[in-house]
Amino acid sequence: MLKTMALTGAMLMMTGCLFTVDSDHRSGAASWNEHDVARIVRGQTSESWVRTSFGEPMRTTVFEDGTQVWHYTNTAEEDTEVGLFLLFHIDVEREVRQDLSIEFSQGVVTDYWVKERRS
Repeated sequence: MLKTMALTGAMLMMTGCLFTVDSDHRSGAASWNEHDVARIVRGQTSESWVRTSFGEPMRTTVFEDGTQVWHYTNTAEEDTEVGLFLLFHIDVEREVRQDLSIEFSQGVVTDYWVKERRS
């Protein structure tokens, strides 16, 4: 019984030494942040303020009625490596992409939304 407990205890202590974790986080050039998005007011914020605060949009969609949607994107990548001695090596990569879309009519913001995608 004592031998089994000692062996179990030794195995449990070794499990803490078996895994190594290395994590790296990289962010792309951010074109916007949540603080600036919170300052957008529907029906009041102008195109010029958005252009000054966020820069040129990455993409613009123009509809027949003159409504425009400006699109901005932020990306971040996370790379995590997990190893078990030299036997196993797992590399997990994850990308987080945030898309900000701002809709304008007659030079004023009418709507905006943020979509976040993880892959």
